[in-house]
Amino acid sequence: MRTASYLVIWWMAQVPHAAVFENQIAAEAAASVRNALMIQMSGENVQVDAVVDWYRRNSEGEPMPAEWREVVGKVQVPWASQKPSDHKASEQVPLVTEAPVEPRIPKARGA
Repeated sequence: MRTASYLVIWWMAQVPHAAVFENQIAAEAAASVRNALMIQMSGENVQVDAVVDWYRRNSEGEPMPAEWREVVGKVQVPWASQKPSDHKASEQVPLVTEAPVEPRIPKARGA
C-alpha cells in the first residue's frame, strides 16, 4: 500500500513557506488556516527537488527558495536532492537543507 504525503505551500509577509505532512487531517487544517495550496503526493521514490518563488528574486535575478517550516511533524521529502553518503535503504533519514533567504525591500516609487 502506498502512503500519501501532503505538501502545503503558503505565503506570509510576501515570503513563501512550505511543509510536508504525513497526516491528511493535519495537512488540511494547516492549509485551511493559511489559505494555502495543498499538494498530495504518493508513490515510490517521490521527492520534491525545490520550491522556488518566481516573484522574489536574488541580486542575480534568479528565483529565491521558499522557507521550510515544521508545522506539524517532520519534513519527509528533501528540500534539495542531496543524499547523505552513509544513507542505508533500511533507515529513514530526513533530507533537509535550508538556504538563507534575504528579505526583499521594495524600492521607493520614483527612485
